[in-house]
Formats: sequence, structure tokens, C-alpha cells
Amino acid sequence: MVVSAAVTFASAPALAQEPRLDLLNGKPPPTGTGMLVTGSILTGVGAVNLLTSPLCKTSLVPSDTQGVCLGTSLVVGGLFAAVGVPLLIVGVSRHNNYVEWKRQHSALAALTELNVTPTPGGAALTWSASF
Repeated sequence: MVVSAAVTFASAPALAQEPRLDLLNGKPPPTGTGMLVTGSILTGVGAVNLLTSPLCKTSLVPSDTQGVCLGTSLVVGGLFAAVGVPLLIVGVSRHNNYVEWKRQHSALAALTELNVTPTPGGAALTWSASF
């Protein structure tokens, strides 16, 4: 079994105005779900790390490693929170754009409601719509 993964970083120019939400390229805007999930996890882990860092100064941790424990907890928690919060903000913005696009293009948005659902024998393609 071969498993591979790729990460691509790309920069995009900053726009002075709100980008138009249209279908000139035939695709809906991103939903922001990935950023919301990732940002929530990173922010949660960072917050827990920051909130539990005072435990490093208790008798639970040997006195000779308390300083290292506290510093590590604060740095790691701060980094996770510093990465997670912006992801949440961008994810909410993208999700709001997607919801607005979906409201404006309700007929076309119904076609984007295709999902893959796990079943006991494998998977099934489902489509959900509301009338």
C-alpha cells in the first residue's frame, strides 16, 4: 500500500474590494469547513495548554523541571492559539461567503449537496435537497 500527501503553499494578491461571488469559473466558493475544523482543534489544544500551564509550578512536577515545563507549555500553547485563531477567522469569513453564494444561487447550490456516506459494505453517493 502506498500513501502519499502533498502540501502546497500559494500566495494570492490582496484585493482592495470584496471579491464577487459568481460562477464565472463554474465553481462555488470554498466552504471554509476545513479551516474551521483545523482552527477549532488548534485553538482548543492551545487554550488547554495555556490554561493548564500553572500546573507546572505545583508539586506534580519535580522542582528542577518546573521552569522548563512552564516555558514549554506557554510557548506551545501560544503557538497553537496564534495559528488556530486566524484559521477560525478566515474559516468563518469563507463560510459566510459560501452561505451567501448558496442563498443567491439556490438552484445551482442544490447540485453541490452531493456527499459520500459510509455504508456497511463500502460507501454511497447521496444528494440532499430541501423544497
